[in-house]
Amino acid sequence: MMTKTNKDFSVAFLLRDKNDCDLHTYATKSSIPLMKTSTSISSDYWLSDQFEAKICPLRKHKHDRKPRTPFTTAQLIALEKKFHERHYLSISERAEFSLSLNLTETQVKIWFQNRRAKEKRVSEAELEKYRFMQIKDQLAKQFQMTSTYFPFA
Repeated sequence: MMTKTNKDFSVAFLLRDKNDCDLHTYATKSSIPLMKTSTSISSDYWLSDQFEAKICPLRKHKHDRKPRTPFTTAQLIALEKKFHERHYLSISERAEFSLSLNLTETQVKIWFQNRRAKEKRVSEAELEKYRFMQIKDQLAKQFQMTSTYFPFA
């Protein structure tokens, strides 16, 4: 018979300091395989060889991933200007543009993908707002008609 493992999804656990990765705490609250070390202190627990030590198990990205680099104001202005000129860049345009901004081609590519997604999300929200206003106006007209014909309703 399988037993269900208890996982801690409390607000305090999820909002804890990410630098405070206590492996023993994770061992009791997650399903990460652990093994005891047979070295000097037998009560210490370490992750098995398939996991990197001292890595937060909630992180989904690779441990050797390049850290996030925030864009400068000048880079953002140039990216926005180029985006308003055209939503898609060819490979050669992207290579030239990334060199001029001192960014990698991947950073420029991902920025454009994210910006297109944002534009789509904003335009869909505006359309939804417009539809809501139309429905609201229709309901207001119907209510006015009802109150005109049935003043006691």
